[in-house]
Amino acid sequence: MDILRQDVRYALRTLRRDRGFAAVVVLTLAVGIGLNTAVFSVVRAVLLEPLPYKDPDRLVMLWSGLPERGVQDATSAYANVLDLKAQTRAFESLATFDPISLTLTDGEWPEKTSAVKASAHLFSVLGVAPALGRVFSLQEERQRAAVVVVGQGLWRRRFGGSPDIVGRTLEIGGAPFQVIGVMPEGFAFPDEQSQLWLPQTLFTDWEATLAERGTGPWRVVGRLKPGVTLPAAREELSVLAGRLEQMHGTANAGLRFDAVTLHDQVTGTAFQMALWTLFGAVGLVLLIACANGAHMILTRGLNRAHEVALRVALGASTSRLIRQALTESLLLSLAAGVAGVLLAWAGLRLLVALAPGNLPRLAEIHVDSAVLLYATAVSVAVGIAFGVAPTLGLSRSPLFDALREGRNPSQRTRGHSVRNLLIVFQFALAIILVFGASLLVQSLIRARGVDPGFQVENVLMANLSVESSAQRIPFYEQVVRDVRTIPGVGAVGLVEDLFISGAPSRPVTIEGRGAGEPAVTPLRIDAIAGDLFHTLGVPLREGRGFSPADGPDAPPVAIVNETMARRFWPGESPLGKRFRTGGPQSEAPWTEVVGVMADMYRQGPERAPIPQAFRPYVQEPSRNMVLLIRTAQPAPGLAAAVRARLAAIDRTVPLYSVTTVAEASARYLLQRRFQTVLLGLFSAIALLLAALGIYGLIQYSVAQRTREIGVRIALGGSSGRVVAMVLRQGLAVAVPGLAMGMTGALLLSHALSSLFFGVAASDWTSIVVTSAVLLLAATLACYLPARRAARIDPLTALRQG
Repeated sequence: MDILRQDVRYALRTLRRDRGFAAVVVLTLAVGIGLNTAVFSVVRAVLLEPLPYKDPDRLVMLWSGLPERGVQDATSAYANVLDLKAQTRAFESLATFDPISLTLTDGEWPEKTSAVKASAHLFSVLGVAPALGRVFSLQEERQRAAVVVVGQGLWRRRFGGSPDIVGRTLEIGGAPFQVIGVMPEGFAFPDEQSQLWLPQTLFTDWEATLAERGTGPWRVVGRLKPGVTLPAAREELSVLAGRLEQMHGTANAGLRFDAVTLHDQVTGTAFQMALWTLFGAVGLVLLIACANGAHMILTRGLNRAHEVALRVALGASTSRLIRQALTESLLLSLAAGVAGVLLAWAGLRLLVALAPGNLPRLAEIHVDSAVLLYATAVSVAVGIAFGVAPTLGLSRSPLFDALREGRNPSQRTRGHSVRNLLIVFQFALAIILVFGASLLVQSLIRARGVDPGFQVENVLMANLSVESSAQRIPFYEQVVRDVRTIPGVGAVGLVEDLFISGAPSRPVTIEGRGAGEPAVTPLRIDAIAGDLFHTLGVPLREGRGFSPADGPDAPPVAIVNETMARRFWPGESPLGKRFRTGGPQSEAPWTEVVGVMADMYRQGPERAPIPQAFRPYVQEPSRNMVLLIRTAQPAPGLAAAVRARLAAIDRTVPLYSVTTVAEASARYLLQRRFQTVLLGLFSAIALLLAALGIYGLIQYSVAQRTREIGVRIALGGSSGRVVAMVLRQGLAVAVPGLAMGMTGALLLSHALSSLFFGVAASDWTSIVVTSAVLLLAATLACYLPARRAARIDPLTALRQG
């Protein structure tokens, strides 16, 4: 302990004497530690922390599929789920659920709320008990009891957190429901917007779902029995799928089941890869910071050669010198750790504020004791890496032998070689980050440049929901008529949904194609009203739009998009052709194609259009519709005017999710923009650190060669030649780093090619831009010391020598 106290006191005195050196090292390392800590807190909360359920590693999601027909990860038919529950040995229990939206109608204004219709087993499968009251029972589910469990957010917002909420009535869609329980804080299943949970039997389509086979509308979550692994469960599901196919031949033909952990379902494979990529990026920044610290330690060690020689002459051992170096580096790294944690705390708040709202588990990200422990461990590891390793390498060199013998070392070749290797290493890591960032930037530019196929500027959109089926047609007709009269409104249209996440894969039978197997494809069919295509500026390629003759009693008609026309009627006009969903024996009515419209990118710019069809809303009115209003220029008060018109028609119909088409369209790129900005920031920091490293190397070299440069100038050497000499020295270090880094970047980019859009992993534009940026940074870092060298006074330099 006495020796430790001596080492600490000596290190503190030394660092106080070299305040500038200490400040630069602490700041450099703090940036690396802070970024690493901030991103680790995100990785830990999203990917490493278990879900807030009982034994979450045993929870899985089950999906149905028809691989031979191209159907993957589809929802399940209820009758098949019942058979699985009865025959499985791998699962303790299975629960079905379906996210929906409902309207609360007991307030001053109707409020749209995310809800879940579920089986009574859902809460026991998840292993979550209510904070107040109880959940609905299996008997209540069978009796179709009008009961509801509410979430914490709705309870606090709508009822002020009143403890006597249990037993009170909540009006949903004009019908009374008894509140029987409140879920605990943090419970958000299947997503953070869910605030109501009701028995699945309450809805009018319940009986129709009981006899369905194949794929259906239900999502399934299950709990594995203790000791059962996911691969074993998948094997059993494969056996059961074959058994159900034999039992219900035609309906379950080709049926397969798959399972994925609930954790992977929540976070998503693409987001996991993106997050691990960012974590790897800040790891590279930390390595560059460590290399910079090691470089400064080496430079400082060479400058303190006389002091070290004196200590060696007085009998200091190698272990004592290394222990002293370790003490000094640990003090620096721990100080950097404290500063890094403060930087991480501030950066994390900014990161969460900038993150798109659809990122999973965003509310769980924070700095806690585990994150602080991680920061401490990183700080200690950094102290050892950038402090001891250079000293240990130096101790094995001829330079250290010279110090041990008390001679003034004139050979510094080994020290220069180590520092040169550190700079090469820094530049190699920096180019990997810069190249990856350039690919992401190009991907973002390409994604933003995709024409969505519809007008996004000056179009307001809002959601409507009409519970009463009898009121839907007259209500939507009056909405279109009244909103069109608002000053400034150019066109009004209605569609079931403008932006879509996908479409169920379904069999489609084309009239006249024989009795073979129907085509199975993702097909989206939406009801529309008003002048939808005119409102969005979507051209009609062939045929006509809908007319008053296409009424409720008229034969079904549809307008299809170009993708659907090419899919089912390649090389011919689809006008007058007929199709229907289902197989040859389907009882669905034939639908005649009367028009073909241009493709729209309704799933975002990065996903190609799927087959889409539009039908007149009067032939099958939908409960939920999206109101679209186009104006000649931005109209700030338009939303209030529309709300007033709707209130005059029917105050019980909610108008919600009011935004513009431009804002809604931009949400598809929020996650990509967020990732690009972060990686771009990390790359800029890495490039700056690498440039500082080469700047320090060249500046030190110039200082050591002052006499030589002075002699060159005295003998007639021009300042241009001196600048060129110094630049060559710096670029001789940067170019190998550039070559090594580009090789590593190309290998890594191919492994992460799924993160890019519209650009190749070996994109030559990115290669040229990245190389130019790195060479420019290296040249600028070398130029300042080179200019200083060119201005050396020969007489002063010779006197110093």
